[in-house]
Amino acid sequence: MVEIHNTVAKVLEDNKEVLEIFECKDEFSDTQNFCDHYGFDIEDSCNAILIKAKKPEEFYAMFCVLGSTRLDVNQKAKIAMGAKRVSFASREEAEQVTNQIYGGISPLGLPDNIKIFIDKNVMNREKLFIGAGNRVSKFFLSPELLVELTKAEVLDLT
Repeated sequence: MVEIHNTVAKVLEDNKEVLEIFECKDEFSDTQNFCDHYGFDIEDSCNAILIKAKKPEEFYAMFCVLGSTRLDVNQKAKIAMGAKRVSFASREEAEQVTNQIYGGISPLGLPDNIKIFIDKNVMNREKLFIGAGNRVSKFFLSPELLVELTKAEVLDLT
């Protein structure tokens, strides 16, 4: 039985016919290690990155980009958030804000106050894998389902 994180359990239950769950070992949870060990392409990974806006007010947003690309934090993330200053959330902040485990944070099952942005390149993939809230499972899903389940905005972020 694959371990399911409590923050994503309802999402999985409500979408079990279209959402695949994959069990992995903790030591292979990080994107490149996961791809190398299990034989998946880095281009099919979708990394969830929590960004903290500092000005004009403090809040968080989740950005989803392919594992083979880099989020443009200083320009595009800042513009998407409407913020003057942003930074990567620390490990402690990310775990506290998402209620999930660092290294497996998912764009699914997040608190409603976290806006989600997905890079347009993600939409070119047939199937993606994302964290499932912990370091011992991943979700596989279509980009369209990711957008639908997260109510995300698709933008040019890289």
